[in-house]
Amino acid sequence: MRPNLLSARQAGVLDALQEVFLAEGFRHLTIGDMAGLAHTSRRTLYQLGQSKEEVVVGVVDRFFNGMGKDALRRAQDAAGVHDQIEAYLSASVERNRRASRQFIHDVENYVPTRHVYDRHQEIAIRELESIVRKAMQRGEVTEGTPALWAEMLGAVIRRLRDPEVLDRVGASRGDALELFGHFCRRGLG
Repeated sequence: MRPNLLSARQAGVLDALQEVFLAEGFRHLTIGDMAGLAHTSRRTLYQLGQSKEEVVVGVVDRFFNGMGKDALRRAQDAAGVHDQIEAYLSASVERNRRASRQFIHDVENYVPTRHVYDRHQEIAIRELESIVRKAMQRGEVTEGTPALWAEMLGAVIRRLRDPEVLDRVGASRGDALELFGHFCRRGLG
């Protein structure tokens, strides 16, 4: 499902499905349910993917791809490494606040969508590495290596994906990522 090859109608269907998925998850939905909720035909859905799995993966991939593009835009508009990291993470904070626990549960517990999430998370970690590398070239960061900083940031982000960790600390994913972004900017506060 390539965004530049989608008709306006198809993009609208994907947007509608994304909103449904974010609100109530997707594992319980049939193709018929999805067609009804998106006010479209099964035929239109099958133009977007040959199976329920392909449609679901396409919608989830589109969600994370949009998050990544938004994160890059925000980071590029910020000055300084701390502001850039906080700005980059803010896109994830906002999008995760829109995601229900059921959506997160479905993404994490359905292998095809978990792989999509993992892939986008690795892209994000590499982007954070690039931000740190540029900061080192400007002299803003003088210790460690970009890869080390990226792996440390990534380790925290990966840990904040774990619902058991979030339940134990009493935080939503969005709240935890927001606090982490502030920590990257200001340290403990």
